[in-house]
Amino acid sequence: MKKIFFLTTGGTIACTVSDDGLEPTLKGADILKAVPELHTLGDITVKDLALLDSSNLEPANWSAWARLIGDHYSDYDAFVLTHGTDTMAYTSSALSYMLINLGKPVVLTGAQVPLSMTNSDARSNLELAFSVAASGLPGVFIAFGNKVIKGDCAKKIFTRNPNAFESVNESPVLYFGKGGVKKNLPSRQNVGGFRVEEKLEPMVMAITMTPGLKPDIIDYAIQRGYKGLVLECYGAGGVNTDRLNILPAIRRAIKAGVRVICVSQCLFDGVDLSLYPMGILAAQAGVESGGPMTLEAAVTKLMWSLANEPQTKDESK
Repeated sequence: MKKIFFLTTGGTIACTVSDDGLEPTLKGADILKAVPELHTLGDITVKDLALLDSSNLEPANWSAWARLIGDHYSDYDAFVLTHGTDTMAYTSSALSYMLINLGKPVVLTGAQVPLSMTNSDARSNLELAFSVAASGLPGVFIAFGNKVIKGDCAKKIFTRNPNAFESVNESPVLYFGKGGVKKNLPSRQNVGGFRVEEKLEPMVMAITMTPGLKPDIIDYAIQRGYKGLVLECYGAGGVNTDRLNILPAIRRAIKAGVRVICVSQCLFDGVDLSLYPMGILAAQAGVESGGPMTLEAAVTKLMWSLANEPQTKDESK
C-alpha cells in the first residue's frame, strides 16, 4: 500500500457554517473521519498546514509547501493537498515549476460545496485525488469533478458547477465522460534528479488589456518596483497602439529591467504575436509570448524564473 502524505490548507472543502458565512474549520483528521474509505487507497499520514480561504494565499505559501514536499520526498510515495478552488490553479502551476524532475504524484483537490453539507462534491473529489496518488503517476495534477488535469494547464471556469476546472490547450490527463474514460497520460520514464527550487519573486503584476486602459499603469508598476508584468492581451496578442498607445510604456518597463509576458484573454489557442500588426509591434518592443499558457501559469512561472533563471526568455517554452 502506497504511503500518502495528506496536506490540508483549508478552502471550501473544509468549511462549516458560521455567523459570518462559510469558514474553513475542518482539519485533516475530520476529513478522514468523514471519508474513511480513503484509508483503503493508501497508508495516510495527515498534516494540517493552514485553515485558509484561498483568496488569502501568498507566494510564500507555495514556497513553504514546496519545501515541505521536498523535505519529505523520500518518506512518501505520493502527496495529496486539499485547497480552496479560487487559487488552486495558481498553486498547482507554482508547484509544477518549483518541483523539478518530479517522479511522484502531487495531487490537489477541493470542493465546490463543503464536505460538511449533504450535497457536497468533496467525497468524490477526494476519492479521485487519492486514487491518482495511489496510481504512482508522476507530476502535479488537479483532480476535480470529471477530470484530472496537469497542474500548469488548469483554470477554474465555474463558481458553482462541480466540474469547476478546465484543461487549457492540452487534453486532460483523465476525463470521465459518457463515452467512458479518455486518457492523455504523461510519460512514466524515470526522470531522476528530483530537486526543489522554491524561490519566487513575488513582485509580478497581471494587467488585463481593456478599451480605455491608460499606459501609465505600466509606469506605476515600474515605480512600485515590480520585476515582471503579465499582460492579459486581446485575442492572439493585441494591445492598444493608437491614441492610448501602450508600447512606449512597455519599452520603458523593459529598459528598466522588467520582464513583460503576453497571454491571451481567450481561454483556448493562446498567443501568436506574429499574426497581427499589434502583436508584431509588441514583440518588437520586447514583449515575450506566453504562447498557450494560462494567466495562472504565466504569473507563477514568471515569479519562478525571475528568482531562479533571471536570463530566461519566452515563457511559452
